[in-house]
Amino acid sequence: MRAPHSSGPVTAGATRAGFWCEFLLVSAEADNTVLVGSFDAYAARDAVRWIRIAVRMLVSVADEAEAEPVHEWLLFGGRPTAAALERGEPFAIALRHKHLHLAWSARPVGFLPLADRTGRTLPPCALEWAQPAALRAALTASQHTHPSARR
Repeated sequence: MRAPHSSGPVTAGATRAGFWCEFLLVSAEADNTVLVGSFDAYAARDAVRWIRIAVRMLVSVADEAEAEPVHEWLLFGGRPTAAALERGEPFAIALRHKHLHLAWSARPVGFLPLADRTGRTLPPCALEWAQPAALRAALTASQHTHPSARR
């Protein structure tokens, strides 16, 4: 079976508006960035929900000074964030755990017809998110680092 051939560039009308979400893990010690997860949302509230689920599970490991504003965002920031995404504004939130920087972002995008994922509802993992191996290994390693090596 062959894909239909187009004689020109993809137009804006051929794309579907949505939001691209990412979860990045940055290690300052290893100078390394890992894409832990991504999600393509077609509604701003779904993008915010995906981020909130992951942040809620990991905020307890954050440095105390950074956890307070994140807790406030979890309580009160969902609707304003969704409204900002709908206006075309990108969103990002981050936490720190020792030498690790955990960052979530969402930004408006236009999905190409063949570039989207199948299934339009949130995947089951959004409700039962298991810690990815890369994140689990990094968090475990940071907890087992000798205190003098952390300074």
